[in-house]
Amino acid sequence: MFEKRRARREAQIHHRRLMDAALDLVGYTGEWTASPADLIALVFGKHAIEVTEEEAGRYLDAARVSRGQRLHVAEYELEDQEQDEPTEEPQPVS
Repeated sequence: MFEKRRARREAQIHHRRLMDAALDLVGYTGEWTASPADLIALVFGKHAIEVTEEEAGRYLDAARVSRGQRLHVAEYELEDQEQDEPTEEPQPVS
């Protein structure tokens, strides 16, 4: 019972430290540029926490959204969506 509570508390602390660092990096309005490498270096330097680049990117995205910014869809994702769309109009089933 105490182990679950302790694990949950540690996860909350881990999350809060990463979010606070990400919010510091993106600024009050979310317009400052920051890369996942910046967040990785900051949380390692402040809290000795090691995170992956993917995790750091997700925290930066969350910080930008919480500051009111929109996420931009990468160009390659738009190209993939265009390729997935049918090229012909669907025909009604008779």
